[in-house]
Amino acid sequence: MVDEFCRMCYNLDANITTTRLEGQIMKKLTVAVICLALLAAVAGCATTGGSTAAPHVDGTLPDILHKMYENLDPSVQLPFLMEAPLTHEGTAFNPSVSYFIGSNDVPFKEGLVSEAAIGAQAYSVVLLRMESGADINAAMNTIRTTVDPWKWICVGVDPSDVIVDNIGDLVVLIMSDYSRQLHEAFRSLAV
Repeated sequence: MVDEFCRMCYNLDANITTTRLEGQIMKKLTVAVICLALLAAVAGCATTGGSTAAPHVDGTLPDILHKMYENLDPSVQLPFLMEAPLTHEGTAFNPSVSYFIGSNDVPFKEGLVSEAAIGAQAYSVVLLRMESGADINAAMNTIRTTVDPWKWICVGVDPSDVIVDNIGDLVVLIMSDYSRQLHEAFRSLAV
């Protein structure tokens, strides 16, 4: 279709006078430039055979968490941290799932908790790999509305520092004074 339009643009009438011919050539040259721009735009929009898969994060939850921490701005000073797998029975150091994510009704298949080792520091990052077919938006909303940003002894984070997000089936809950930087580090993991 673009080729036909460009061919029509180049049909010069031999009976046109020189002055009119110059005007026609300029018009046709302008149209030719527009045709080339359209052609370039169409070629730019063509698929290259690359993947159209939804963003996701590869790796085990501990590997993902460590990559996330590696991607942090070096100026971020994290507290001394401890990590523990999170199951529907909680963790080795706390048997309550709701303590970490606010609810026992979130359908995840595996989880990992990263918390400050000293209880008087407000810091928590939780990674959850969701069950296949789970309503991820509903799960994130449940976490967002039920998690307690003041769950630590005498300390907490501002509710604006509670971030719940996902990349594919991986959900993250971040509660920290460095939530924005941690969130950027998480988002940088998408492939």
